[in-house]
Amino acid sequence: MKPLRKYLRPAFLRRHLDEALALLESGSYLAVTDDVGEVLAQAGQAPAEGSELPGPNGLGLDLALEGTVLGRLTVLGNEQTSPDSIAPQARFIHRSLQEILDRESLRRALADETLDQYREAALMQRAVVQLNSSMKVQEVVRNLLDECGSSVFPAEYGMIFLKDGTLEKFQCLGSFCQVGEPALHALSDSRLFREIMEHGKGEIINDLSQDERWQDEIPGLATLLMIPLQAPRIALGALVLASSDQEKTFTAAHLKKASTLASVTGVAMANAYHFEQVQQILMALVKAMATAIDARDRLTAGHSQRVAQYAVNLATRADLDQSLCPQVNFEDTDLQELFYAGLLHDVGKIGVREEVLTKATRLPRPHLELIGLRLALWGELTGRQWQDVYARFEIINKAYELSEEDQAIIHRFCQETLEVGGATLTILTDDERKRLLTPRGNLTPTEWDEIKRHPQESHRILQNIPFTFYFPNILNIILQHHERLDGTGYPSGLAGDDILLQSRILAIVDVYDSLRRDRHYKKALSQEMALTILQQESRLGKLDTPLVELFCRDILDIEKAVGQGLPLLPGPDLLQ
Repeated sequence: MKPLRKYLRPAFLRRHLDEALALLESGSYLAVTDDVGEVLAQAGQAPAEGSELPGPNGLGLDLALEGTVLGRLTVLGNEQTSPDSIAPQARFIHRSLQEILDRESLRRALADETLDQYREAALMQRAVVQLNSSMKVQEVVRNLLDECGSSVFPAEYGMIFLKDGTLEKFQCLGSFCQVGEPALHALSDSRLFREIMEHGKGEIINDLSQDERWQDEIPGLATLLMIPLQAPRIALGALVLASSDQEKTFTAAHLKKASTLASVTGVAMANAYHFEQVQQILMALVKAMATAIDARDRLTAGHSQRVAQYAVNLATRADLDQSLCPQVNFEDTDLQELFYAGLLHDVGKIGVREEVLTKATRLPRPHLELIGLRLALWGELTGRQWQDVYARFEIINKAYELSEEDQAIIHRFCQETLEVGGATLTILTDDERKRLLTPRGNLTPTEWDEIKRHPQESHRILQNIPFTFYFPNILNIILQHHERLDGTGYPSGLAGDDILLQSRILAIVDVYDSLRRDRHYKKALSQEMALTILQQESRLGKLDTPLVELFCRDILDIEKAVGQGLPLLPGPDLLQ
């Protein structure tokens, strides 16, 4: 609970107590203290320091909210008064302060609730043309206000009120003002506003001063037209048009026109709200899918979300830097599409076997130990030292790349044989030789082919999700994120301009994040080393040179932004 001074400011209390003191006899004293006894305000003749309050000729009345005492009103009469004689005035003063405290608490609660709901009510991603096809509340509001602000209506002011997420309070979502700007926000608290909303029918009031429901909540306002905005079975809000000029009156034709607009707007807004809910559900599913894929391997946890954030950050900078990237021009929806693509770029790995996805060595540990047993037997039979050889095989098994000496040892022990029970065995089988001779990493060609299928698998999985209406390129962005400009990428070997710009961005940030994190087959690289590799790939013609240059130049700012986390989606109209 907030302290009393947050609800009742000391400056206000001093004025209030000074005025209330006139209700008491001369020589009386009033004070408001907080819950620890600190005096917030006082008026009148203060008692001697150290006096016990309220004393024999005074009263103490608690000030509380929701059963919690926040402070106390102390009322002291003069020496001739008794507590009973000042009780009516004391209770009156206490009641006035308690009512002010209650109202202020309610006001603050409503303000906090409205702010929270406003933030939660993030508007739609995409707008279609005009009121009846828009999927974005703010654009519906703006289009409606633009129409109403034209010469069709004799209105100097216009405002659209919508109910907040609790469906209890109205808030202003948009307005226009042709002359001055009266406090139109206060309109939603008026009796006139409430009754029109309750009846659900539009009204014209061409002389507000003569309407008993109007208490001059907005001084100077003369005429008003108000239409509820309704969807099936629910009132969404209201369209209000007004003027301070008594000569600018509204007619039945104006009401009919506004009613038509309100009818279309109500349906459009209901669709937009429904679309928002669908988008939130879709986004939650997308995040869950990306998290589930990353979670299959503890070393890739968070990879998809980081790639999405890196990609949007790089794309935004490319859009702003016309010297390095003069052809780049991303709209908000393009950035949103890229963000989704980053989240989902590895979803096809759901079809990759876990033992392949998390493979840390060329051979499984039990298999390597079997080779160790053969070596031990070979050493026993030949009298040769075998422990160092086995230790070398352990290193080879974990190595990312093989030296010539490593390869020579593997070839040598493919030739070394054992005679056991009349049978001749080699220390290394042909299959073991092939696995240990994997030139880079630990995947066999068959396993590598399985990994390389994941862009196509992503495309196959996601083509059944209705992304393409809003994000027409998302499937191809994901499909192409392992393509390289020189045609050496996969799955299709595309080259040059055949690769989408968004896919080139994903390619850069995907490589960077992989280099900067531990993998089963390698340790994480430093930022400097990772950037050096990107630049090498750029010089070889595999990665987009201007984008790599921009990424390397701004890497500190990009890392900082990604570390702090981006909004759920980029752009000004994001889902929150």
